[in-house]
Amino acid sequence: MRRTAVVAACAVALSASLASAADTERIVKYYRKKPGVMIPANAKVTVTGLAPSTRIKGAKEGVLEIGEGPAARKVPFVASADERYVVFGTVEDVTTDPAKAVMEKINLKGEPFKGPADAKVTIVEYSDFQCPFCGRGYQTMENQVLKDYGDKVRFYYKNYPLPFHPWAEPAAVAAECAKEQNAAAFWKLYNGFFQNQAQINPQNVKDKATEFLKDSGIDMAKWTDCFDNKKSLPKVKAEMAEGSSVGVTGTPGFIINGRLVSGAQPYENFKTVIDDELASAKK
Repeated sequence: MRRTAVVAACAVALSASLASAADTERIVKYYRKKPGVMIPANAKVTVTGLAPSTRIKGAKEGVLEIGEGPAARKVPFVASADERYVVFGTVEDVTTDPAKAVMEKINLKGEPFKGPADAKVTIVEYSDFQCPFCGRGYQTMENQVLKDYGDKVRFYYKNYPLPFHPWAEPAAVAAECAKEQNAAAFWKLYNGFFQNQAQINPQNVKDKATEFLKDSGIDMAKWTDCFDNKKSLPKVKAEMAEGSSVGVTGTPGFIINGRLVSGAQPYENFKTVIDDELASAKK
């Protein structure tokens, strides 16, 4: 009698397992054909981590993995108990502040900034000194945003040199080496690189940086050692990783009180976000 019960239980478990496998395969098949989704025919797509949701009663949560290894793209999803209905996307708790969560990922301790420390709006730019679109972003930020909003805005600049811009990384290293000594020297390079983009190349980036740092008051021997030995490169890489963690995928990327504005947007687009943040601060 006991043996019969065990066999029956195993049969039920096997049936449930087969049903679950069929359901997850249905999810994979659907996603491959979902409008707007393009997946190579030879790309492996699997469902991982499917389990009852700890946040939504009666639902399940899982992840679609597209590809294999570290490069696999992961798409979270929420499914009904029978896995017939699925929403592709992350589950978000609307009782939390998403912008605050973004800002908590950004390290601003000891970083130089423009504007007052108690400004209502904080702007963090992730940018590339060689990028022409970043040059446009520089003009908008310096000549319009910072001038028009004055003490209402605090501005930080972080490095995000793109690999296909040959002098962007050396320039970022140069700027970080200057920052290690004083903020004024950092801003000298920030202005110098953006205002002279057309005159800079991989061969003269060090000479140009030296020129821009004239009268900066820093120890140039120390700066040269830092630049030549790329001592600040780990800091540059860390800033890039930080930018990616908050949604930056290209340059320039601006985080305004935790809200991402991508690209060299017109001034009006920055104004819309900043005005909304200032209005929210009054509530």
